[in-house]
Amino acid sequence: MENLSLFSKGCLGTCWYGKYHYLEPWAGCSHGCFYCYARFRKSVKSALNKAKTSFENPVLLYDEEILLKKIKQKTHSEEIKIVKLCRFTDIFSEPFVKNGLSAEILSILASSKAERIIITTKGVPSREIEKIMAKKPSKFSYNFALRPLNRLKLENNTPDTDLRIAAAGRISSLGVKTTAHLDPIAASFDDGESLEKLLKKIKKSGIKRAMFSYLLLSSDMIEILKKEVGEKNTSLLMSLYDISSLKRYLPKQEDTFYFSLKPEAKKISAAKIAAVLEKEGFNFVICSLKSGAGALSCGIKKERVCDGTFYA
Repeated sequence: MENLSLFSKGCLGTCWYGKYHYLEPWAGCSHGCFYCYARFRKSVKSALNKAKTSFENPVLLYDEEILLKKIKQKTHSEEIKIVKLCRFTDIFSEPFVKNGLSAEILSILASSKAERIIITTKGVPSREIEKIMAKKPSKFSYNFALRPLNRLKLENNTPDTDLRIAAAGRISSLGVKTTAHLDPIAASFDDGESLEKLLKKIKKSGIKRAMFSYLLLSSDMIEILKKEVGEKNTSLLMSLYDISSLKRYLPKQEDTFYFSLKPEAKKISAAKIAAVLEKEGFNFVICSLKSGAGALSCGIKKERVCDGTFYA
């Protein structure tokens, strides 16, 4: 079993402009999303069990002083060129934004020898963090993940959508490359009127870049969804997936087997999403890793399938 490490090499090797490293300062995430793949990963569960805490109550991998020292030592060497925040958690988990630890980590990274810092988040950074990014905007890539608001509520404790969009708008105005991650999209729930409303809000904030990616399901996730969103919604969602076939999405990682959308369900949904993104004037791509298979047959243009460089 892979241990949860502070730094780990990106498993895809050369995505995001080159070889990258993930940084995981803590295990768990306060956002409590029901679909979060990280909560089912063995390395994360092992770290949380060892600390005797739940996924929603994140725990530092090291004492704070040691943690910051290790991050500085590693990123101020020549070894790491691209830092990805994060694979198994969110750098803007609320407890660490509030106590200033997220800002301290970002400050270290901003002054490091790393050439690129790629953030993907469902959180809201503090104004102090925004000031850090403002000093070196070209060093950061800011990607805010969100779904349209509708009857399928898959997040338990994420910040208000409007707050996330407003923060992203401010960060974009600093000159930071900023992308809306429509992720994970639940086909038939998220590709209608609620998506149009969301995109209009995002565009109004000054952001016209987007990536979309579909929800992947696992057996463990399905059981949580039945409990949290009800049997009816879960059954409707599952009817769109090929539950007879599991696919491994990451090499040599046995806990990355998932069920994906049926081709016809993806074709209908992707065509609708692409149409509204084009209508609203967005520059956009579909994620090639999770949703790229069969994208061209869905009417998605080849240049709209992410090649790993769109948002980095």
